[in-house]
Amino acid sequence: MELVPVVTVNDAGLANVVKGALEAAGIEAVVAGTGTEDVFVTPEVNPFHILVPESEAERARDVLAQFEAEPEEADEEE
Repeated sequence: MELVPVVTVNDAGLANVVKGALEAAGIEAVVAGTGTEDVFVTPEVNPFHILVPESEAERARDVLAQFEAEPEEADEEE
């Protein structure tokens, strides 16, 4: 099974959110970094690539497009 990148982010937390969204849609996902996260702490040097099986790449991109299009919930003030 060949893994292909579907999105790259510069934040470890966001990478895990994206991975979770894909897994919730039934798509296996892996977060891959450069391996130098402890040496170079700047996100520009250490992007996180979200990889999925090649056969699921198109569906994964669709899931992520829907995920990005959802409006953020406003904080409710009482």
